[in-house]
Amino acid sequence: MARNNNELVATWGNLANRVLAFCYKNWEGYVPSFGEGTETAPLRDKDKQLLATIENGFNTVGAELEAVHLRAALGEAMKLATAVNVYLDVNAPWTALKTDKAAAALTVYTALKAIDSLKVMFAPFLPFTCERLHTFFGYETPLFGEQYTETVKDSLGEHTVLRYKPSALSGAGGAVEAQWKPSELKPGQKLNQPGPLFKKLEESVIEEERARLGK
Repeated sequence: MARNNNELVATWGNLANRVLAFCYKNWEGYVPSFGEGTETAPLRDKDKQLLATIENGFNTVGAELEAVHLRAALGEAMKLATAVNVYLDVNAPWTALKTDKAAAALTVYTALKAIDSLKVMFAPFLPFTCERLHTFFGYETPLFGEQYTETVKDSLGEHTVLRYKPSALSGAGGAVEAQWKPSELKPGQKLNQPGPLFKKLEESVIEEERARLGK
């Protein structure tokens, strides 16, 4: 319950939902733009620093995954999500919106780009919700390909395994190959209506599970 509520819901799920929902409402369903025909944002030093930290995560998280250190890889991804939350707390776009919408737009764009990258890093652990988050960003084809499951057998028995049919990844910039790489989110990209990714667990649910399992 603590892992679900404090990490999955509060650290990661709430981060993605609150930034996307805030942007969708205040920028009419689009990633903030910074002038007609502009494909890049005039990032501040603090924005560049956050995105550099997130981009380095593809090395740190990726190295742990390659070594099959799954717990460590997930821990690194959660640390990065926490860094984005700290960045938002410091820059508070919901407050800046009232006095300096341009500054709020830069903060929201930076956070969205960070979340778009984190979505890739979390996908090995949370394939279905990351795929859903991927659609919120307006991408037209799946993150790593079309998902499907199949049953496989080995010496331990039967297992349901998640598979992918390779496909292209498309967004505002056109089709590119899906890869383990940082977000290339562009200002002005059309978003889809976002929604919560996870549900908070109540103590009663835990007690019901314990009773069902006889613990």
